[in-house]
Amino acid sequence: MNQFFSTLIKYPKVTLLLCLVLTAALGVGATKFQNTLDFRFFFSEDNPQLLAYDRLQSSYGSEEFVFIAIEALNGELFTRSNLEALQELTEAAWLVPYSLRVDSLTNFQYSLSGSEELKIQDLFFKELNLDEEQLRIRKRFALNEPATVNALISADNRVAGMRIMVKLPGLDRSAETPEVVFFIRKMAADFEQKFPQFKLHMSGQIVVDQAFPEATEADMAFVWPAFFVVMLVVLGAIFRSVVFVLITLITAVCAIASGMGLLGWTGMKINAAVTVAPVMILTLAIADCIHLLTHYRAQRRQGLDIDQSILDSLKSNRWPVFITSVLTAGGFLTLHFNDSPPYQALGYIVCAGVLFAWLYAVTLLPALLKLTPHTILQAPSNHVATNMFYRRWADWIIDHAKSVLVVSSVLIVFLICCLPLNKINDDPVKYFGAEQQMRKYMEFINDNITGQGALNYSVPIFEGGSVTDPVYLSLLDDFSSWLKQQSHVVHVDSLVDIIKRLNQSWHADDPDFYRLPDSREAASQLLLLYELSLPYGADLGNLIAPDREASRVRITMSNTAGDYHIALDEHASAWLQARLGDAYLSGGASAPLMFAHIGERSMKGILIGLVGSLFIMGLILVAVMGSLRLGLVSMLGNLIPVAMAFGLWGLINGNIDVRLSVTLGIAFGIVVDDTIHLLTKFHRAQREGFSTPDAIRSAFTLVGPALVTTTVVLICGFAMLGFSEMNLTANTSILTTMTIALALLVDLFFIPALLIILNTNSREHSKHGQHFSP
Repeated sequence: MNQFFSTLIKYPKVTLLLCLVLTAALGVGATKFQNTLDFRFFFSEDNPQLLAYDRLQSSYGSEEFVFIAIEALNGELFTRSNLEALQELTEAAWLVPYSLRVDSLTNFQYSLSGSEELKIQDLFFKELNLDEEQLRIRKRFALNEPATVNALISADNRVAGMRIMVKLPGLDRSAETPEVVFFIRKMAADFEQKFPQFKLHMSGQIVVDQAFPEATEADMAFVWPAFFVVMLVVLGAIFRSVVFVLITLITAVCAIASGMGLLGWTGMKINAAVTVAPVMILTLAIADCIHLLTHYRAQRRQGLDIDQSILDSLKSNRWPVFITSVLTAGGFLTLHFNDSPPYQALGYIVCAGVLFAWLYAVTLLPALLKLTPHTILQAPSNHVATNMFYRRWADWIIDHAKSVLVVSSVLIVFLICCLPLNKINDDPVKYFGAEQQMRKYMEFINDNITGQGALNYSVPIFEGGSVTDPVYLSLLDDFSSWLKQQSHVVHVDSLVDIIKRLNQSWHADDPDFYRLPDSREAASQLLLLYELSLPYGADLGNLIAPDREASRVRITMSNTAGDYHIALDEHASAWLQARLGDAYLSGGASAPLMFAHIGERSMKGILIGLVGSLFIMGLILVAVMGSLRLGLVSMLGNLIPVAMAFGLWGLINGNIDVRLSVTLGIAFGIVVDDTIHLLTKFHRAQREGFSTPDAIRSAFTLVGPALVTTTVVLICGFAMLGFSEMNLTANTSILTTMTIALALLVDLFFIPALLIILNTNSREHSKHGQHFSP
């Protein structure tokens, strides 16, 4: 290894050329990724919730839709002029690309009793020339009909709803999704300009799919550039060298390009989930560079020449940097077992990038140091002062080891006890910041007309029965009534509401007949008359399965949290299972339910993978260092900061979504880096004959400046991400900075105190360091 390093230093131009050629060859692959906006990409092909969702769509049509809430700023929705405007918007909505169906207040199918027939017509269209009394009747109907209130009209008669069902071809979602969303945005803008008494609010999975890349693009304008710039500025201020900053930047960029490019050549699909990959690679690359450059600068300040300083830095850091990189890469590789393909891709990319960060740190960085003219400021007094600071810090820890261990242990135990305050909870509304337009739209709809949460159930008929069987309809009615009693449920849509309404209309609109018919024949006749009267695009295919062996119950809820979706689905499925037995085999289905489950499984997968990596890491360190004690200490040093950070997060917030769980990966590398460097320096000093106190002094003096520099640089950089309007990014910033800061505190307080207590038999040497000099 020493010969290899000597060769690199001897031929820096060749090394530089080879590294740049490798980066260019691999970096081109970054253009080969297949970016997709399809939310289905978050789920594996055998994901049970995805399979249930597909079965639902195969039976009842597309579940992809855009929901538009039309707010009447003049306060009264049900007026002739407002309804005429709403009718015009409904007609325009049919022109939305790939639209299959438009459900709105004006085209809701209103039933009227005739002399010998059942009349079905749109609730409102201006050609009817309804008089004021007829308008009042229809207004009263709309505000009392279960199928419309809290779905197509708000209970306070101020907001109308419109659901545009679409079926994207799926050939290129990255083009199809914006095509739909941009068309609807223009349609809404034109409508608001023509009818200023309205304000439109849009939501739906397609709109959200488009909002994510747009929010990321907005962050790219300030937040992410600030992240990089601040880190580099702080790094430059600490090193007092522009050259060191450029060398670090070049090394990190090459690692990112190579890691991304290598996997890009495979042509794998990616989405917004992998946007954090460069950040993860960058953090490890910066940490590697800081360790090497800090040691190099210290050697230069002691009078060594460039070649000898580079060689000594490589020799001192080669194993800590290598072990940190390999173990971190292995930790990310465990994402292969994650249930979500984007996070599998994230694991592959970061694994490759971390290994390239190590490769370029020990090859490209030395070549750049050798070739780039730079001056190390000779400040021996400052250098000695720095060493003495860490020496005195070590002395203080050694003198107060028991007290430090007790106090830090109490704090650690307290924060770990706060871990149960966290809950895995994916809430799509809270992905966006409070000031983002998408968040405002979703909250307005949730608060003013209908819920953003959704569940669907396909309820099978009894054997030998039909969807019009009174016993089956009674079951649907009981199920709908039970659902309406559940907390946060704002609307339940089922076949029974239509049949009840038809039965009332058939009996001269007598309110006493707003109930289910007594016989199958009566219900079948009403349903047949209704279906024959429906216009194009308004059939019952969205409620009755094609084979008529099941019907759908659709629920909307004001609570959008993932844990609520899972809990309600479990209760509803248990209700149906208890009454249908083996005939009911599947649970609920919806996009929010899919994300709720994938968030829970992904988080558990990431935790299991990283804990497993920590265990394997401990075994490797036991083998490398020949010490079971140091292996166990390393496991504690790597696990405790992450546990403390999530315990603190439980006190601050407590909600953990899929993206936040990835924070484990970002912080994991830095936590491991700090611990490995501290313990390897400690172990090296012990092997050289130092007592435990002197080994701690040596480790603090050698690695302390690099640990503090790395922590300060990364915290300053990640703090800038807190200015993102995306809660996903801002929360990641908060949790990452907490984890990195706690990792430093654990390494500077808890671990040295623990090592002192565990090695009390090594106290034969003076605490003033007979075998150590700074």
